[in-house]
Amino acid sequence: MGILRKGLLGPVKNKTGAVIGREHRGQNILTGLHNPSTKPPTEKQLEERRKFGMLNSFLSDIDKLVNVGFKRYAKIGSPVNVAYSYNADHAFVKQGEEWQLNFPEMVYSRGHVDTPEGANVVLGAEVHTVLFSWLAQKQTASCQFADQASFLVYNAAKNKALILMDATNRYALSYQLTLPTEFAGDALHCYMNFNSEDGKRSGDSVYLGELLF
Repeated sequence: MGILRKGLLGPVKNKTGAVIGREHRGQNILTGLHNPSTKPPTEKQLEERRKFGMLNSFLSDIDKLVNVGFKRYAKIGSPVNVAYSYNADHAFVKQGEEWQLNFPEMVYSRGHVDTPEGANVVLGAEVHTVLFSWLAQKQTASCQFADQASFLVYNAAKNKALILMDATNRYALSYQLTLPTEFAGDALHCYMNFNSEDGKRSGDSVYLGELLF
């Protein structure tokens, strides 16, 4: 039974005949009944499902970064959903017969805060560390010494992310990050970005390379 919540022209809740009414993120939505297909999925459909699962899993693993980096673009959907749509066209690369995530093309943040100039990442001098570094830049409206740096080290073999948000400022020019010992022997994908000090503005994330830990 459907319920008219605010009179004859109000939103419908629950099922009415072949129509389902619900509220989603402040929007009143009507959808038809879904008739599950009895046909087995095609290989193309299975492939698309696998790709969806890979990208969605990656973005969910780093949702702390995505929720900040894509929040200004998420007018209706969640930041993770918006990031999925933005990345989907360039997120995959085929290795042999299998699709894999195209990590150098992945983006977890977008905005007008300047990206780090000359950014680099290497294994640190101390055991179990990596060292991020970048060059000094002239201060402008979109580039402030107080901009906050966030870092991501992603272990694809274990589907685990090491995230440090607002770890240091742009003026520091470097940051040493300690890695979990369980990452030893794995390839690590490294990224960073800057956000404004007040957290109201984000900058594009940049891929810095792959390290073998």
